[in-house]
This record gives sequence, structure tokens and C-alpha cells, in this order.
Amino acid sequence: MRATLAIVRSVVRDTRRNRTALFFTLLIPIFFMVIFGLAFGSNPKLHIGIADQDGTAGSISFVAQVKQISALAVTTGSQSTLLDDLHNDSLDAVAVLPGGFGNAISGGSPVAVQVYENQNSPQSAPLAVSALNQVIAGYDQHLTGQPPRITLTTTSVSTNDVGTLDFLLPSLIAYIVLPAGIQLVAMGLADMRERRVLRRFLATPLRPAQVVGGQLLGRSVTVLLEVVVLILVGVDVFHVHTYGSWALAWLAIIIGTVAFVSIGFLITSFVRTSDGARGASAVVTFPMMFLSGVFIPVDQFPAGLQTAVHVLPLTFLADALHQVLNDGAGFSAIALDLLVLAGWAVASLAIAVRIFRWE
Repeated sequence: MRATLAIVRSVVRDTRRNRTALFFTLLIPIFFMVIFGLAFGSNPKLHIGIADQDGTAGSISFVAQVKQISALAVTTGSQSTLLDDLHNDSLDAVAVLPGGFGNAISGGSPVAVQVYENQNSPQSAPLAVSALNQVIAGYDQHLTGQPPRITLTTTSVSTNDVGTLDFLLPSLIAYIVLPAGIQLVAMGLADMRERRVLRRFLATPLRPAQVVGGQLLGRSVTVLLEVVVLILVGVDVFHVHTYGSWALAWLAIIIGTVAFVSIGFLITSFVRTSDGARGASAVVTFPMMFLSGVFIPVDQFPAGLQTAVHVLPLTFLADALHQVLNDGAGFSAIALDLLVLAGWAVASLAIAVRIFRWE
């Protein structure tokens, strides 16, 4: 055990001395946090959800009229889904069209529409409700030629006030874990093999498992230290808000780190040189970086691509961190994410151990 810990300390010291690696894995994510926060900190559109529980021609026509208003970004779906989005601060207001809505307005009967407004949007939510009220009044007047009979019943809902930097922190944590975990291992072990350091380790009393285990653990510790620094900067300097359990978030971070360190070990098993490891790491990391919901939500991709990206491990790490830190989700909500990440770790290690070459 002492030998393994000695290797871990050596790896952490060597990585800390590599200032170029520290810059690209730590300072660039912080730079992204600032730039994205300044660029996307505000959005002029009002975000409204409409749950059509009627489903008739009248209600469908009404939703179509609302969508034509350029100042509104309208999302449709079930009441429960939209209220979850409202709670997570993705919407300013949610309107629920009740059953019989279409028949009521075509027949001139009174009908009440329940509207839930975002309590944490004191400026946007009232504007969204007012816009809905005006659309409803105009639509009712157009159909019946009579004064509006549709009334709004408004309920204020407490929500998670998730700002741009609040969303970016989980993304940047995942961003650090991905390249640092893979590249630190793949390029580091490949370089040691190229310089015949690994071969010399075999001449010592250390067992192969101690050598490899110490290297992997040391690089994992380095990744986690970088994540700690990023979190401290985000929370203490930029005042990022989080809503879930940090213990649960750290569980996801640790399992994710093990998964990507294991993938880096697997890459090392296929390539012989550090240049080959650098190229292979880039091929693996860059597609995941942009296709896994780190900076662009997965639900904005085409349907076919959404299915494909759900095999990528970074998708599950990013999802777990966003659910915990932005939505306040519990263990059951991210259990599948953790299971998939653990599966990637076990499978990568199992294959790498069988085919790893010491020289």
C-alpha cells in the first residue's frame, strides 16, 4: 500500500508541475464560465409553457395563435412536465387549458384557465401572464364578437432560480473531468512506456497491479483537485447557486472520473507512443465535448442524434450533475446515470487490463 501511495504522490506532483496541462484543464473552463455568463446572461424573450388538456380544434388553434407572437417562446407538453420546467426556472409561466376549452369559447360559455407564474421572475412572469391575458381576450373577442369570457386564475410557484453561470458550473465540471481524465492517463502512460519507465518498474519488487493502480489513482486525484478549484472559484468568486446535495454531486464526479480515467487507460492499451495517445484522445474527447449536453442541451439536437449521444458516458455525467446541482434531484433521479458511468469504468478497465502492453 505504501508503494502505491508513493506512486500516487509522485504522479500528483508531476502533473502539478506541468503548467501547460493545468492551464488547459483548469483556467480555460473558468474563462469559459466568465465569457458565457457575460454573453448569455439575459434573454429578451418570455418563455411560456402551454398544457393543452382539451386537444380540440379550438384549443389547438389558440396555441397556434400564441406561438405566432414573436416576443414569446412557447413550449407545449403535459402539465407535469411543464411544471417541472417551471420549477427548474426554464419557463416564466405555464398555462393549462382545461378540457372543454374549445367548446366553451366557440359556444360563448365562461371558462377559467389556470396559469402558474415563476415566483423568481418578478419582471418576466407578470409580463408573460399579461401577454397570455391579452392573447386570450383577443382570441375570445374574435371568435364570439362578445366581451371576453375566459378568465385567468394565477398561482405563484417557487422555483429554482438557475442563472447562466449556475447552469455552466456542472457543465464545466464535466468538461474538466473528460479531457483531464482521458488525456492525463493516455498521454502520461504512453510517454512512460515510450521512455521505458514502465519497463523499469517491472524490475522493482512492485507488482504490476500496484504500478498501474498507483498511476491511475494518482491521475484521478489530480483531476479531482482541479474540480475542487473550479467549484471554489464558481461558488466563492462568481456566487454560483446550487440546489442539490454536494455529497451526491461528488459521488457522480468520482464515478465519472473513474470512468474517464479507465477510458484513458484503455486508449493507452491500443497505442504505443505519446503522439498516438494525443491523437486518439482528441478523437475520443472532442465529439463527446460538443454532443453530450455539456454546453448545448441534448434535447436541442435532432431526434436521431439524441439517440446516438445517449451512449456517450459524458452525457450521463453532465445529466447527473445538472439534475443534482440545478434541479435539486435525489439519488433515484440519477441512479441510471451512475450505473452507466460505472459500467463504462468496469468495461474499460476489464478490456485494458487484458491487452495492456508494458513496452
